[in-house]
Amino acid sequence: MKMKILFLLTAGLLLSCTSEEPVEADKIIENVNVISMANDGEIQENRTVVIRGDRIVRITGADRVQMPDTAERIDGGGGYLIPGLSEMHAHIPSDQDNMGYIEDVLFLYLSNGITTIRGMLGQPIHLKLREQAAQNEIVSPRIYTSGPGFSGGSIESPEQARQRVRDQHKLGYDFLKIFPGLSLEEYNAIADEANSVGIEFSGHIPASVGLQRALEAGQGTIDHLDKYMEALVADTVDVTQVEDPGVIYFGMHLVPYVDSTKITEVAQMTAESSTWNVPTQALLEHVIGTDSAEVLAQRPEFKYLPSDMVKEWINSKQSITGNEIYTEELAQQYLQIRRDMIKALHDQGAGLLLGSDAPQIFNVPGFSVHHELQYIVDAGLTSFEALRTGTYNPAEYFDNLENTGTIEEGKIADMVLLENNPLDDISNSTSVAGVIYRGNWLSKAEIDKRLAEIAAKHE
Repeated sequence: MKMKILFLLTAGLLLSCTSEEPVEADKIIENVNVISMANDGEIQENRTVVIRGDRIVRITGADRVQMPDTAERIDGGGGYLIPGLSEMHAHIPSDQDNMGYIEDVLFLYLSNGITTIRGMLGQPIHLKLREQAAQNEIVSPRIYTSGPGFSGGSIESPEQARQRVRDQHKLGYDFLKIFPGLSLEEYNAIADEANSVGIEFSGHIPASVGLQRALEAGQGTIDHLDKYMEALVADTVDVTQVEDPGVIYFGMHLVPYVDSTKITEVAQMTAESSTWNVPTQALLEHVIGTDSAEVLAQRPEFKYLPSDMVKEWINSKQSITGNEIYTEELAQQYLQIRRDMIKALHDQGAGLLLGSDAPQIFNVPGFSVHHELQYIVDAGLTSFEALRTGTYNPAEYFDNLENTGTIEEGKIADMVLLENNPLDDISNSTSVAGVIYRGNWLSKAEIDKRLAEIAAKHE
């Protein structure tokens, strides 16, 4: 009798370990290894991820969940599931472009595993696109958007700047975009009014302002590492007396005057503020780097953009590298200073966000984020740390960790299925086998079909 009871108890224990209560589900992703990004690179092997609506409702072991026959089953093929990526310096085409082209660009982002974009030069049409994306009326990443930019050409007084802050806040833009050319008084008026009404201001740092003041003012993000070169110039040098050639990006002409011992100090100053950085290293590697324009233009992803745009990018790079101040040695020194700055910001605990600035010179929407990930690794971060800049960190920046940023039960189903492990080699982030966005499934076959249609438009 005791043996019989023991057998029944053992059988019941085994059953409880091999099955769970049935769940209501729309989709189930089977045979995947989950990189949740909620910890230090732990991989949950051979998982089953259950989705209902736009939420992850269960992450469990294989064969431990009873699924309704109506649920769509997706074979993960032993691949790797990561949270959806964010492109934190994106551009959305304007209302002067046709809707077909706008939707193509949004698809280029999404097909590369980017489930959230932060539009850095907004227009009223982008508010509509934001709503359409949220309602799944268009195939698009989630959209955050600035309003039209604040620049020396659009702002004429502090009073006008304040009114424009109030107007954009009332219209519902997510943040304000700062451009060069503002006076210090205008910038201060924007910062004061934005902080008063509760809207973020981000982007460039006008020359009149400088890095320290931008950090003190509470600027949300600094993009392109703007004004970091100026902050690194040796104290014995008056940076305003150094001739700026105008066409060289973000302080490359200041390389001979940089005191590299200041890098840690500047990184610490940044970490003590609430400001995040979107380095857009891909932009500078492509524009300033020593690869020729013709070589860059041969990348396969360029077939998804209009040829006139690619030709314009070639001309722009040739103009910049043809400037009398440009040398390959200077360019390499400049790019290394930027890499060192990125690593120092990370090491000191300053927030980094993944962003490449696309579409911009040699940055094709979606594809350029994978180049950016590689450049971040080249700066000294691990693959896990680089991925975190595009997953966990944006969710923290948006104050939305309860819904996004990691793969956990209860969170929004924004995920990327990769064929290969990106923690082994960050270039594996390109091995996209499917994308889940707000619970919708975009298969590799659908991606390839749509990409081929886009390419055909530009032949």
